[in-house]
Amino acid sequence: MAKPRWLVVLLLVTLLVFQDRPDPTPPHQAEWLSAGPLHLRTVRAGQGDTTLLLLHGYGESLLAFRALFDQLATRYRVVAVDLPGFGVSDKPEGPYDHETMAATLWDFLEEHIHGSVVVVGHSLGGQLAVDLALNHPDRIVALVLIAPAGYGLSPWHSALTDKPARLIGWVNVPIAYLMPIHAPDWLGEPEEWRNYDPLADPAFRFSAAKVLREFDFAALRHRFGELEQPTLLVWGRLDPTILFSTGQAIAALVPCNRLVSLDRTLHRPHQTAPDSVFRSIIHFLADPPTCSMVGGP
Repeated sequence: MAKPRWLVVLLLVTLLVFQDRPDPTPPHQAEWLSAGPLHLRTVRAGQGDTTLLLLHGYGESLLAFRALFDQLATRYRVVAVDLPGFGVSDKPEGPYDHETMAATLWDFLEEHIHGSVVVVGHSLGGQLAVDLALNHPDRIVALVLIAPAGYGLSPWHSALTDKPARLIGWVNVPIAYLMPIHAPDWLGEPEEWRNYDPLADPAFRFSAAKVLREFDFAALRHRFGELEQPTLLVWGRLDPTILFSTGQAIAALVPCNRLVSLDRTLHRPHQTAPDSVFRSIIHFLADPPTCSMVGGP
């Protein structure tokens, strides 16, 4: 009868030992890299001659690409950033128009990314990706646009970005930040930033509201036809924010594109269907569409 008691003691000791073990080291470490006068929280991984730069949407952070990041990093060099005003990046007073934000990203790219770049942008980040491609076609060799802004939002969301932007900044931001901006099991951060809460930061609320006042989500409506790069468009057919019909309209303008639609998918397919989006990106980069450079009107 003594043997079972020793087994119980051994089990209890084992549990205590494992309970006191420190958390495992996360696979990635955050960096704060310069972009002109600003510093952007950044995560980098992978290898290759071409870099995939990941740009998230309004009210989110680089963690929006967590489900896709590691898959892409097995094949490419991948860089994801918190856009100015969001996540744990600097939150300047502004301006927050698309030209200024794109210029900041270009400063970041020039300083920290060498060689060819494929920009992967979602929503607001997709519009910034188009901005970069139009202004720097020598560096941006392809685009992956996941329900990008630039052509306009759905009528309901357009109404929210009109006059009451300050109110919407207070009401809409907590909804946007249902997804945490910290992931200690995936992204290590200095102790002083681990508990940073943007919803308790007046600078974040200010910048989030100012984006809605100053960022024109339809500013590139007539410029999609100027894109020279192969472009992958990824859209959820049930997207309520930027309608799938908008994706079809953009596809009719971009001279060199492939449109991938995902059934039963809303505005964030890279989060809800990351495997499908990953396969689409890999196929697109391995076999891009042939460019004719004859766009729609």
